[in-house]
Amino acid sequence: MFPESTAITRPGSGNLNLDVYSAWGGSTEEARAQKGCIAKSSLGNVMRLLRPMVVIDEGHHAYSETALRTLDGFNPSFMLELSATPRVAGSKGAGSNILVDVRGVDLDEAEMIKLPIQVDVKRWSSWQSCLAASVQQLDELQREASALQAETARYIRPILLVQVERTGADMRDAGFIHAEDAKAYLMQLGFSERQIAIKTSDKNELKQPENIDLLSPACEVRAIITKAALQEGWDCPFAYVLCALAAGRAPAAMTQRVGRILRLPQVAKTGRAALDACYVQCFDATTADVVRAIKKSLEGEGMGDLAVSVRGDDSGTSNKRQIELKRRPQFARLRLFLPKVTWAEPGEPRRELVYDSDVLAHVDWAGLEVETLARDWAPDTQGGGDDHLSIDLSILTRPDAGNGIHSPQMPLELDRARLVRALIDLAPNAWLVWDWLTAVLQRLLAQGFSESALAGSSASLIERLRIDIERERDRLAQTVFERLVGEGRIQFRLRADASDYELPTAASLVLASPLQRADARVVEKSLLEPALRSPDMNAFEVAFAGYLDQKAALQWWHRNVAKTQYGLQGWKRQKVYPDFVFALVTQNGQRRTVVMETKGLHLEGFSDTAYKRALLQRLTAAFQDERLGRAGELVLESAEKADVVCDLVFDQDWPGTLEQRYFGMKQARPL
Repeated sequence: MFPESTAITRPGSGNLNLDVYSAWGGSTEEARAQKGCIAKSSLGNVMRLLRPMVVIDEGHHAYSETALRTLDGFNPSFMLELSATPRVAGSKGAGSNILVDVRGVDLDEAEMIKLPIQVDVKRWSSWQSCLAASVQQLDELQREASALQAETARYIRPILLVQVERTGADMRDAGFIHAEDAKAYLMQLGFSERQIAIKTSDKNELKQPENIDLLSPACEVRAIITKAALQEGWDCPFAYVLCALAAGRAPAAMTQRVGRILRLPQVAKTGRAALDACYVQCFDATTADVVRAIKKSLEGEGMGDLAVSVRGDDSGTSNKRQIELKRRPQFARLRLFLPKVTWAEPGEPRRELVYDSDVLAHVDWAGLEVETLARDWAPDTQGGGDDHLSIDLSILTRPDAGNGIHSPQMPLELDRARLVRALIDLAPNAWLVWDWLTAVLQRLLAQGFSESALAGSSASLIERLRIDIERERDRLAQTVFERLVGEGRIQFRLRADASDYELPTAASLVLASPLQRADARVVEKSLLEPALRSPDMNAFEVAFAGYLDQKAALQWWHRNVAKTQYGLQGWKRQKVYPDFVFALVTQNGQRRTVVMETKGLHLEGFSDTAYKRALLQRLTAAFQDERLGRAGELVLESAEKADVVCDLVFDQDWPGTLEQRYFGMKQARPL
């Protein structure tokens, strides 16, 4: 029973806030205010009466109004919060009453953390090169750990953390670095499947019985692949190397991962500098961004758990609202087809061209020019080629700390097998790669470079060889492509059958802002409606779409979605996904469909741009309508004759170019 004056108050006032039975449809507050209300027999009420002492681990997660209201409702006599990021005065609500402040200096003196943080920042040509360099660092640490165990019987098994951009089965071909891609390349480098564990929201191989105790000598795990699943509360002292493959796109997330490799094994220094430090390899990031992110984390958290939070589902999906698009009424009954690059086998139906079996399998690898591999490459004998940062606690006091302190490297033995494994995904077998590598190493040794110098720069050599072998492979593949097009085995014809691509009648898109034309009128000729600016559309593409929509000769236009819609297979592995497809009627009344790739002018000299332009020109020239005598047009083999044009424009005076080529102007201003 409660006295009539009972009411809800803050803890410590002497009044009660117990749960009581209420009338049907009434609230607890109304029932509590009535004389003679009956308290419920519940654990919650017992806790409110006992006024317990509350201890909160990772207390910064309990700062929401709901969490604070729940904790206050227990009438605690004392609250102890453990947090690397306590509330500070000035934030919403009062600041935490800090009783003990453990700083990074204290943790270092107590031999609890690995310092310095050795950070290598480089614009790698490929993520595979960055991962190979991380594995090389891991192998060096393993040698140090084996020597330490032989001398002191102290067991350490260095572990590599790999931060990827995407996880989940449906995100494998989304154009980002996927967990399964990283796993496949680690296995290519010599890892067994039992040595690799993937930790994501939908796949947790760390929970397998053999992987639960990562510190056990019986555990084989040497690499853990994750995106955002390893956050607060996970610290493995054996984690030494972080390979941040998403550092360029998400430096904050990379910074959070640094906290996962800071804990020192057995809370004791080893006496070996390599095993008392931790290591970070950053792919596609800038030095300033990395230093700024790490410094901010160290300052704000005293070397505790990093506060930068990676929000969202680890599978890479978005919880943003999706909106459904559908065909405009005037196009709803049209079936619109586009030609694919196809393989035509005599006596067999056409099928889409498969790069590996239809192009790469026909390459004559004897034609590879070995002398061009690593032709102008030399090992870094000075140790200053890359941005190597040694970051310790001085970064908190000196703004210029960590700006390129280079640590000397010990002489290494060249691991030829590891170099070959890092390259075999580029060639049909390892024996070819072994012969190429042998020829390159013999040439470099003949130039006077020592084997230890080559070993010390093996990551750079792998990167250069990957670039050169890919270039040679693409050159040989282009020769095959040209020959097979001439023989009619590779075709680009529109026959309105199953081998062609049919433009979608519906699609879904993350809700975004409406697409607007330059004349402020409503977009009315997009194939699908409503016309929205998708998140990946840049300003040039928005202007391009608005320009098309204003043209009287235009019938419809469609923004092609890369990776999921219309793609053209060429002599390189990756497909070309044009940005736009549009249809118009020419001045002589003929229908024309244009497949258009748009590029920023700053990308004009890049190899990817050159390849796309060459492929579009090659397909167009090979299948031009000879009766029209006009290069760049393809005959549609259908009941209604029309043209298909494959083209590429840059964002400098592109309206004039389009007017000249498609909309009837006699001349265009020069680019």
